[in-house]
Amino acid sequence: MEKRETFVQAVSKELVGEFLQFVQLDKEASDPFSLKELLDELSRKQKEELWQRLKNLLTDVLLESPVDGWQVVEAQGEDNMETELGSKMRKSIEIIYAITSVILASVSVINESENYEALLECVIILNGILYALPESERKLQSSIQDLCVTWWEKGLPAKEDTGKTAFVMLLRRSLETKTGADICRLWRIHQALYCFDYDLEESGEIKDMLLECFININYIKKEEGRRFLSCLFNWNINFIKMIHGTIKNQLQGLQKSLMVYIAEIYFRAWKKASGKILETIENDCIQDFMFHGIHLPRRSPVHSKVREVLSYFHHQKKVRQGVEEMLYRLYKPILWRGLKARNSEVRSNAALLFVEAFPIRDPNLHAIEMDSEIQKQFEELYSLLEDPYPMVRSTGILGVCKITSKYWEMMPPTILIDLLKKVTGELAFDTSSADVRCSVFKVGHILELVDNWLPTEHAQAKSNTASKRRVQIHDTRPVKPELALVYVEYLLTHPKNRECLLSAPRKKLNHLLKALETSKADLESLLQAPGGKPRGFSEAAALRAFGLHCRLSIHLQHKFCSEGKVYLSILEDTGFWLESKILSFIQDQEEDYLKLHRVIYQQIIQTYLTVCKDVVMVGLGDRQFQMQLLQRSLGIMQTVKGFFYVSLLLDILKEITGSSLIQKTDSDEEVAMLLDTVQKVFQKMLECIARSFRKQPEEGLRLLYSVQRPLLEFITAVQSRHTDTPVHRGVLSTLIAGPVVEISHQLRKVSDIEELTPPEHLSDLPPFSRCLIGIIIKSSNVVRSFLDELKACVASNDIEGIVCLTAAVHIILVINAGKHKSSKVREVAATVHRKLKTFMEITLEEDSIER
Repeated sequence: MEKRETFVQAVSKELVGEFLQFVQLDKEASDPFSLKELLDELSRKQKEELWQRLKNLLTDVLLESPVDGWQVVEAQGEDNMETELGSKMRKSIEIIYAITSVILASVSVINESENYEALLECVIILNGILYALPESERKLQSSIQDLCVTWWEKGLPAKEDTGKTAFVMLLRRSLETKTGADICRLWRIHQALYCFDYDLEESGEIKDMLLECFININYIKKEEGRRFLSCLFNWNINFIKMIHGTIKNQLQGLQKSLMVYIAEIYFRAWKKASGKILETIENDCIQDFMFHGIHLPRRSPVHSKVREVLSYFHHQKKVRQGVEEMLYRLYKPILWRGLKARNSEVRSNAALLFVEAFPIRDPNLHAIEMDSEIQKQFEELYSLLEDPYPMVRSTGILGVCKITSKYWEMMPPTILIDLLKKVTGELAFDTSSADVRCSVFKVGHILELVDNWLPTEHAQAKSNTASKRRVQIHDTRPVKPELALVYVEYLLTHPKNRECLLSAPRKKLNHLLKALETSKADLESLLQAPGGKPRGFSEAAALRAFGLHCRLSIHLQHKFCSEGKVYLSILEDTGFWLESKILSFIQDQEEDYLKLHRVIYQQIIQTYLTVCKDVVMVGLGDRQFQMQLLQRSLGIMQTVKGFFYVSLLLDILKEITGSSLIQKTDSDEEVAMLLDTVQKVFQKMLECIARSFRKQPEEGLRLLYSVQRPLLEFITAVQSRHTDTPVHRGVLSTLIAGPVVEISHQLRKVSDIEELTPPEHLSDLPPFSRCLIGIIIKSSNVVRSFLDELKACVASNDIEGIVCLTAAVHIILVINAGKHKSSKVREVAATVHRKLKTFMEITLEEDSIER
């Protein structure tokens, strides 16, 4: 009792120090004193006395230190704060902050039967000084702002004034800060907006700030922000038009991902509106979006964003009452006109909206009227399929398939069959537009048609049983494997279409894979029977189908990789087929016969190697697969004449060299064995190219120049990932051996010693050496490793004899003349010099013995 009385009495000019101490204790979490609890315990008389004392103290403080002077003190800077005037101001602000804290706590204990006139006067005074407070007094501003919000929420007298003050302050601060706290607080008092008279001049600043909210990302992304924005539509009809204009002007700069939020704001505003406000939102906003969705050019950056807004409303019709009727009413005057427009792009845009919003109907119509309306829309759908503009037909195709899959139960059977026959029987063969044909093969019926058009190993009886959700269309056209392959390739090549294809039932995908695999038998017969006709595919189609079979098997392996090597084993079987059926056949044939079938077997090999390279590159091929691939590569080099595969083979060696570090499950021995095989394949390949140089120098030179890029990439991969390992040294030894052998061969043909001139430039070397050394000197790291290996080869007598050592000197001279000069050159030159000196001493000694 004594503490309560002491607190009440402390609220005075004379005891202001004690009053401030009480308030400070309430702020300290460690102190048991609670201002709220104390106020709860006060009697009615004590509360009324307290509020009167608060009013008197507030009045006295403001009379002694008027607010007008505070702005002057702050403007004069921090030095002036130390003066008597500045000190008095600081003390006044401290007292006013304490008074505000007590008033704020008092709001929760006000009883209607109590006389809180003095408290009301305090609130009015504080509300009045809020705008005049210096910018630095954020703490006091925030406290008074909280008081205004609380007073508004309590619905106490003069709440309109406090609500307007809090609204403006929170609105301004929410636009200045990035945190969402002020947006949430503003939403709590959003009804205060309606206290402002829209038509008064003082509301001009409010309008500008409110419109700025519609282009503020924080408002758009935050739930409370979107609620706030949607409620602004209810302020005034004219303001709705300003809001819509602001949003439209900003659409181009907004991210597409934000459009769902923009649509949500419009939808919430529409849902809560009534009367003239509702009419304005529908006619000036939603219908305006509909108009622009139809008439904006597709290339406009705004078009897709308008579509996003409309899509939101289309999806809401399934879950919100009234949306379907609204869409029917607003689309009626513009959509059907758009579908008949002269401009083809307008028709196409209208078709997109029509298909997405289908069925566009008024649920209040009687059954007969409803049936008539839907029948008209089916006729419109059929008209889209016959439109002269390909983009409209494509949209119609996608629409028909989407609508028939969703609404087949409500469609008359004759209409359903007519629509699907039009799509699959005519538009699938639309010769005027590839896009139209491809649109057919973007939809759940295409895989069945492709299967029907592809030849199969065994003729299968076609089931006449209609599925529960689909009408069977009996296509009387003959088998069209070429067209089927075009569509399968289209589906596999484009990522989105590929996703659709691979999402088909597994059984159907396996059936398609099996149908494509029949190409192998046709390719065998084409190779083995000159002039014979294949059973299912033509030569070009068989090669295309074989490629698609290989590619599809890998896409399926990627999709179902968690189940093991189910589809990778199919590619492995293809590799075995290549060995046993193709390479073994080629090995036994005469050169003239092979020339006639060169295109077939070369393309088979290229296709297989290309797909295998991709398998390794994406990490699907394990060590066993890579080892089998390398072994088959050796078989290809031993069997096939020509070097059409060299570039592919180098890419494969590069990918395996890189992926060998990724396979964590392999043992060191397995990795070493794999890399040893890589080196052997590379050596074999370089030997084959070197032989071609001797037989056909010009062709060999063209070949080597054509593979410079993959050869450099392979050498660089080995250099960067396997330095100082057996594969690194093996590859470098192979690169050394080629030039040494060629230059030595050239030196032996020299009959006169005067013709021996050391090379000064790369161009002075013979062609094979010139190509290889030219690739090596592109990288300083490779040059250093190459010289180290050359030094080791000389020191270990792998390069011996005066001719071979002279060839090594020629290589050193060319490298030293290049841009990557290295100290290694001096070291290897010294090693060669020592060997030559030793060789001369032995030669002189032998001559002396002979004499």
